[in-house]
Amino acid sequence: MAQTAESFIRKSGLTAGLFNLVLNPLFAWLSNMDMAAVPPGPAAVDTVITCLIMSLLVALFISADTRRAFKAGNLETSEKPSGRLLCRLPGRPWKLGLLFGFAFAAVAVPCLAGMYALSGVDSLTFFAFAALKAVYTPLIAYAVARWVILRQLAALAAALPG
Repeated sequence: MAQTAESFIRKSGLTAGLFNLVLNPLFAWLSNMDMAAVPPGPAAVDTVITCLIMSLLVALFISADTRRAFKAGNLETSEKPSGRLLCRLPGRPWKLGLLFGFAFAAVAVPCLAGMYALSGVDSLTFFAFAALKAVYTPLIAYAVARWVILRQLAALAAALPG
């Protein structure tokens, strides 16, 4: 039996979020094995790199999974997804992933800088930084997965006859 688009989005988004919940703090540790404090500059660079790579990888994997499920008939679409903005987004998964990566980096870095400024700290402890990554990366991964699936479904539904 085919699953609904919303069910597919929830399953894929939660999977992407859980992977990022585990992997991003692990990557933070691998890049900072001595667990040194993280000042604002390196935190901002790490955030940009994380947003770009994570969004790109999520877009590539989710796009392939969406196309596979749609072509196998495991994903039902009762209607064509609508939305002018959605249809104007790039159709290629790597372009879509990079676009989302830059967009989320443009939002996350000022939020991170604001957090440093408002808290008045010079640097975050390693564990605080890893916890921060464990909080924001699953949310971004879920959002990227959702929008990538909707964009792919819009393209696939537009290609259907009738």
